[in-house]
Amino acid sequence: MRSPQSSGTEDEDLKRKVDRQAVARLLRLALPFRKLLMVAGVLALLGNGIQLAVPLLIQSGVATVQKTGDVTAIDRQAAALIGLVLLGSVLGYIQFLLAAYAGNRVTNDLRQRLFGHLQRLPVAYFDRTRSGELTSLLSNDVSQLQTALTDDLVRLVGNVVLLTGGMFVAVYIDWRLTIIVVGLLGLVIGFFVIFGRALRKLTREVLDRLAETMGAMTEAIANIRLVKAFSREAWEDERASQRLSEQLRLAQRSAKWEGMMGAVGGAGFTVMLIGVAWYGGRGVLTGAVKLSDILAFLAAIFVISGPMASLASLYTRLQRAVGAAERLFAILDEPSEPADRSDAQPFPDGAGEVRISGLEFQYVEGAPVLRGLDLTLEAGKVTALVGPSGSGKTTVASLLYRFYEPQQGQIEIDGVLLDRIERHSLREAIGIVPQDTVLFNGTIRENLRYGRLDATDGEIGIAAREANVEEFVRGLPDGYETMLGERGVNLSGGQRQRVAIARALLKNPRILILDEATSALDTQGERLVQEALERLMRGRTTLVIAHRLSTIREADKIAVMRDGKVAEEGSHENLLTQEGAYAALVRGA
Repeated sequence: MRSPQSSGTEDEDLKRKVDRQAVARLLRLALPFRKLLMVAGVLALLGNGIQLAVPLLIQSGVATVQKTGDVTAIDRQAAALIGLVLLGSVLGYIQFLLAAYAGNRVTNDLRQRLFGHLQRLPVAYFDRTRSGELTSLLSNDVSQLQTALTDDLVRLVGNVVLLTGGMFVAVYIDWRLTIIVVGLLGLVIGFFVIFGRALRKLTREVLDRLAETMGAMTEAIANIRLVKAFSREAWEDERASQRLSEQLRLAQRSAKWEGMMGAVGGAGFTVMLIGVAWYGGRGVLTGAVKLSDILAFLAAIFVISGPMASLASLYTRLQRAVGAAERLFAILDEPSEPADRSDAQPFPDGAGEVRISGLEFQYVEGAPVLRGLDLTLEAGKVTALVGPSGSGKTTVASLLYRFYEPQQGQIEIDGVLLDRIERHSLREAIGIVPQDTVLFNGTIRENLRYGRLDATDGEIGIAAREANVEEFVRGLPDGYETMLGERGVNLSGGQRQRVAIARALLKNPRILILDEATSALDTQGERLVQEALERLMRGRTTLVIAHRLSTIREADKIAVMRDGKVAEEGSHENLLTQEGAYAALVRGA
């Protein structure tokens, strides 16, 4: 049995290993721009070299004046110093431009990579993750890395070199004074290392809370009509306030650590300066130290002061970046949807029959949704699924799309197992008209073309006419270029659903899924949508997820689901005569 001490040591070793891995992966993000960063680093070294020359020029100038009495030597040295400072400024400007360019590219590439990876994650991941949290990650967490990976990294290397070089210059001038400086510097660096770890942990907690807060706010804004309908503005304010207060508390703690590190760095430099002035002043007065040496040493200290002052903030920002990187890498390490099998084939070129056998599925272990479901969707026919809420109707559609994989059983299309059909080909062959129509914040034309990206304007017009979209587009000032607003808010419910039907028509799917597209419409809107749906369903294998029994009377087959399986199936008339589950549903409707 392990002792608590050994367990704690192992945990610390594991944490250090994880930290090192995060730092290594963080640095690899900048590898594509290493040439730019190397040039920026060389410029930083040149600029630092210029700064290191300043104390030596001061020492040389003062010594020359003391020795020869030639006051003009000071003029020459001053002119040389001004020239060096100007050259260093130019080099610093170019270095900044290169680092900023690389930083912007790294950020852009990382966001692109994250977004691409997110789109390829399984649907189950989004079931447990708020979209607002992911938005916060793409925005706030990536921004934490923007300067840290490039400009801060270059500056850190440059400052370490400058600090090291400054120490060598200081040793060259007076090794005894240097001992005082090194002692204080060691204490400050040790403080940074110890408390920097705490800051990194706090940074991750701050970003986690910020993501949760952004998730809740995004959710409230996305559902603003519901919030207003229930008059829950004050409740949402209070909920957001509680989350923001927790995030603020952590941010304030983080600021305290950051401020403490800056204060310790500043105090260390001040104490070091006082110590040098005290020792050097006494030495000059007693003749033990030359005036040129003490002035040069003070100049070296001022050269060192820049790196010392900025190392605290640089180290802090890099710790923040590592904390953000750990969150980002946690997303990138999430497994994507499984790759297609090596023997996967395109969608079969058959009639489009779907056969479901012994299908079992559960979202959460111990809570089965489907319990040995058997169902056949006949090619070119309409099959309606009815049943109480939670009976698994929508789950069947999700499994058909391969949004999830069943625990048991199988689905075949024209005799080919679903997992042996290329996922992209499968989804291209299935069309859906959901109950809650999803439209993007673009024009009507852009939303229609989403069904088939290479569709011509003529093909869009044909689909729009068949779906009765043309009927209302003619009355809009901008026609097909009308902006829909977020989630299609500028259209009525019936108009949105007709756009969704036209989009599905453009896709020209082999299999069609209708999630009761007329359940929330008025009579006129339902009539227009129903006409469009009839054109869309013609000759296609169609699965209708029914919420209102009145809409599926004409279906070729009705399957009644109960407890995760089909309780009975048949036509409307046949099921009524059986006096079973369907008849009971009709009587209760």
